[in-house]
Amino acid sequence: MAVDSLEWALKLYPSSTAWVRDDATTDGTFEKLEQLAATYPQRVSLQRNVCAEGYRGVPVSMFRMFSEISFSGGRDIEMLIALDPDACILRPGLVELARERFAQYGPGMIGSYSVSPDGKRREYRTFRRDILLDLLPVGIDKKTRMLRFGFPFYFKFLRQARAHGYRLGEHVLAALYVIHGETLRELSRNGFWSSIPDQGSRYLKSDDPLISLGVKAIGHSLIDINDPNRGDVRAWLQFKGPLPHSAEQIWEHQFLAVHPLKRDAASETMRRRLRALAQ
Repeated sequence: MAVDSLEWALKLYPSSTAWVRDDATTDGTFEKLEQLAATYPQRVSLQRNVCAEGYRGVPVSMFRMFSEISFSGGRDIEMLIALDPDACILRPGLVELARERFAQYGPGMIGSYSVSPDGKRREYRTFRRDILLDLLPVGIDKKTRMLRFGFPFYFKFLRQARAHGYRLGEHVLAALYVIHGETLRELSRNGFWSSIPDQGSRYLKSDDPLISLGVKAIGHSLIDINDPNRGDVRAWLQFKGPLPHSAEQIWEHQFLAVHPLKRDAASETMRRRLRALAQ
């Protein structure tokens, strides 16, 4: 699934470079990623966690990767497109759309933010609760199940974000998002990427609300990729499946990307059909 999404994106965007971080997989994924990196030796940078961090360790993996990108090639990056394995970029145009949004709203983070592609308002209650629990001076770590004391690593950034109008828990959905190059670099300069400890925080264990918080902390913008109220839906990015469209409808609407397409039979059939329509 990950290799398929990456290979498709590399072919659609021939001037792009891909940074990939494998979570110490043992199911053959890493070997397939090595083959992909060998196919695109100048374009794919493959890293691997020493041990599996799992779903709750995704923020640590992402922060480590963004820190590495910032130091290795950050000066030349116009924008960074973060892509979940179950998200598919379908056609060219995403970079041009991001340029339009950044020109209008300034640097920051673009994706499914305040409104879903079906026009419903997104809500942030779960992550708001996790932040409030993190702010308690003592609590149970959700990953280790052990007591931990003190405020979360992102506490000072939370105060800065609040000064810029941040609402607790608000975020751009992790499925697919675009970070402006200057946002990436500024988050490196202010120590955000290097601030996360190996165990992350006690309760807030998702990367999208943490990174969105960091973007607001430096005064940059969280930006909607879609405006359904004006009939402008450029990418169908929803939290959970199934997708409400067939492959033919997705292609007819000219969506730039979709999420999620997982490893179930229906999703794999849709992937194959979308590839065929793209030929």
